[in-house]
Amino acid sequence: MAEIPQPRVIPIRRKLAYASFTLCVFMLTAELTTRVLVDDLSGDSRFRQINEIVLFLGTNRSDLMLEYDSERFWKLRPGVQIDDPENTVWQGRVSNSLGYRSPEFDLQKPSGTIRIACFGDSSTFGIGATMEDSWPALLEDYLNARGEQKFQVINAGVPGYTSHQGLRHLRQEVDRLQPDIVFASYANNDFWRWGDRTDQQHARRFGNSSVHSRLMQSRLLQVVDHFARPKAEPTASEWAQSTTFNYVIPNDGWVPRVPLEQFEANIEGMCDLCEARSIPMTLVLWPDQPQAAGQWSPRVEYQDSLKKIATKRDVEVADVVSIFQRNQELAVRSYVPNDIVHVDRSGNRLAALAASQAAGKCVATLHQKSEQAPSAILAELD
Repeated sequence: MAEIPQPRVIPIRRKLAYASFTLCVFMLTAELTTRVLVDDLSGDSRFRQINEIVLFLGTNRSDLMLEYDSERFWKLRPGVQIDDPENTVWQGRVSNSLGYRSPEFDLQKPSGTIRIACFGDSSTFGIGATMEDSWPALLEDYLNARGEQKFQVINAGVPGYTSHQGLRHLRQEVDRLQPDIVFASYANNDFWRWGDRTDQQHARRFGNSSVHSRLMQSRLLQVVDHFARPKAEPTASEWAQSTTFNYVIPNDGWVPRVPLEQFEANIEGMCDLCEARSIPMTLVLWPDQPQAAGQWSPRVEYQDSLKKIATKRDVEVADVVSIFQRNQELAVRSYVPNDIVHVDRSGNRLAALAASQAAGKCVATLHQKSEQAPSAILAELD
């Protein structure tokens, strides 16, 4: 009788090795596929927070104007038009097809035109004003009214931005826009306290937990984490209420979104980017309503840092604070009701006047470069 062959016994170690190899191949394939199909979601908690604040402020459908960005937490959604009659903050054309608070334009700079790019927060964006009444739009009107040179001013302001986001925004956009002059207006949100983590800590994937931080570098785990959360729509939470109120009365138990030392490093980084490209730069000092009336403001120490950096780096300053204080009665009235930061057309006109004075000095710098190296600067302007 023939002997029945015994089934081959695979050692347990080999089984475990096969299983581990198969699992690793599967996880690697899933991770690579996710990285191709899904953006980095590690910073989307900040995006959820801005939507909570937007909803608490009662601007209804305004949250539709922002979308998630892995580098900057959020950005302006392209092609937004808001015609909600209950919306008292955003109305009409909000952004163009490229995602800027400006009329449509070609990325290729027109020949013979000096292009100015204005980076900043909601004061640059122009909350409380139409696109046409924001100070960058009025700056373009002022400069072109002189008739000496053709100017194009692009409003790259985004509501809620700090200098942390602004530095990353400038890195992403400066070569795309190819500006001849850059304005940067930050400090309104840097001192604002949103909790116990700074913007930089959020960007480092949830701050101090090194194990969690390393795990969340996996795009696959980010997706799992995202879908494991409750799917309720953002609401006007108690956190949003506390956060909004501590803009006026800071909560000492929370930390600024961008501490002063990091603010200075971010501004220096913006100056470095522009200097490396020989782009004249202007730093904007923006006042809140108490400061316009000659009172103290928590943003003063940040503005002092801007002045110090401007002196050290030999960059221009658009001093909106001084021009508001010189025109105090008009300036104080120009603030939007129940808002100490954003102004109407009359306030934006004053800001545009301060910006036009700084822009004139930057243009003089461009002309000086033209005289020193004609072919190079003319090539830039063409």
